[in-house]
Amino acid sequence: MSPRDAVTRSALRRVRLGPVLVAGHRVVVRNTRLSDFPRWRELRLRDRRFIEPFWVTSALSWEERHRRRWWIREYLRQRRAMAAGRALPLSIEVDGEFAGQCNLMPIDPINCSAELGIWMDSRRAGEGVGSIAGGLVTDYGLGPLGLRRITAPAALGNRVARQSALRSGMILEATMIEAMSVNGRRRDHELWAITTTTAPPGGFVAALVTAGIHARYLPEEERSLRTRWNDFRRATVAASPPAVLAVATRYYLGAPLRWRWAPAPALLDVITGTDADGRSVSLRKRTGHWAFRRTRRVRYDAVAAGEPLGRLLLDHGEANARVTLEFSPEAAFTAAATTAVALLVDYAMNGLRIERLEARIDPADAHLAKLASAGGLRHEGVLAEARRDPDGGFHDVELWAATPSGATPSD
Repeated sequence: MSPRDAVTRSALRRVRLGPVLVAGHRVVVRNTRLSDFPRWRELRLRDRRFIEPFWVTSALSWEERHRRRWWIREYLRQRRAMAAGRALPLSIEVDGEFAGQCNLMPIDPINCSAELGIWMDSRRAGEGVGSIAGGLVTDYGLGPLGLRRITAPAALGNRVARQSALRSGMILEATMIEAMSVNGRRRDHELWAITTTTAPPGGFVAALVTAGIHARYLPEEERSLRTRWNDFRRATVAASPPAVLAVATRYYLGAPLRWRWAPAPALLDVITGTDADGRSVSLRKRTGHWAFRRTRRVRYDAVAAGEPLGRLLLDHGEANARVTLEFSPEAAFTAAATTAVALLVDYAMNGLRIERLEARIDPADAHLAKLASAGGLRHEGVLAEARRDPDGGFHDVELWAATPSGATPSD
């Protein structure tokens, strides 16, 4: 199976999970629609005090982030990601009414993994609706969609998210220091995960029922052609076609300009330092400007006293970045290699203003783990079956990270 075929793309379209009867309510999870906007806005403005403390930081106000214009742009962005096999945006219906969202995004089709995110109408709290919706999506992700692993990051202090992860059988793999900015500041996040290996044999919905949630599947009701047509007409009106046309025109016509003028940091060609033995160590950039703009990946070759040591690959995001260490066991145990890694960590933090630098290392590569530690990264946990081999197998990876504050998981 090729990486492109690792996730079943056809399973991203026309998704409808359920119906399930939960505490007397009919629950369905289906693809998000433009017509969800009125209820989406109403619920999120009303439940702001519950959602915003754990929601990603934005320069826009809460009110600005819940205007129709923003909703349409976000919908178009998610649909584009879905077409590329990298997102599955879903909405939760309770008794036929929009009541929240449960998304699998981003999806990593190469490593067959995805991140689960969910929020619900606060009035449904305690009924088991959110748990069943999450169970439906997880069963679908690890089943028809073809995922191997699903994660759920939860900010420290988000007790609801933590309890939900525990109830669904997820395993705590790591505490990620200053993982992302929520509600205006960088926050530590717990990383919870489940894989096809650790998933309950009968699926998550069945496991939740066994755990005490009163739920059962219902037969799908037959809907006449007239009913479907009336529903389609109401959804079309609610979607506000003139607004969609105006926003979509600007969105798609502006896409080439957004790429062309997207900010790309000017990277240093050479970064120099001196190791503990007094030898000159340098990092030399081997990636051209336009190649970096296109891929956001830059390669630095580590050189000590004119001799090659290894390579460092930096994948640059907006605030977070990832580094890949490529050193032989012999080179990794030298002071020069430690200096090379430390130089890149310092440049990322202070030169590029990156707020979190991650490295994922195969547990079998003990020399790279030791080098990461010596170079200023901290061990945060082990991610089960997080990397897919060329032969199709999966194996664990260790998560290492550095932040400007230098905090560690035990702080």
